Amino acid sequence: MTFPQFYSRIARHAELFEKMTEKLGASDQLAALPGAGGVRKRAADRCLSCTKAEQCASWLELQPVAQSAPDFCQNQDLFARLKTAKAAG
Repeated sequence: MTFPQFYSRIARHAELFEKMTEKLGASDQLAALPGAGGVRKRAADRCLSCTKAEQCASWLELQPVAQSAPDFCQNQDLFARLKTAKAAG
């Protein structure tokens, strides 16, 4: 993989992660977590290792509103915890 390809992959997955976070309404909860920077980095690493970017992009486009991340999302557990925290707070 060339550097431009690698950079493009990082940018694509970062965009998908941000869209997923926004679609699920989890941005504020993620930012409020203790150690939010580390949590975000680990989540971004999981997203970067995902092989379903096209499936993710399609899912994001087709969902006007989403209550939970799709089953294939490697950050599904994180998003579920954030949703629970939002409901409790």
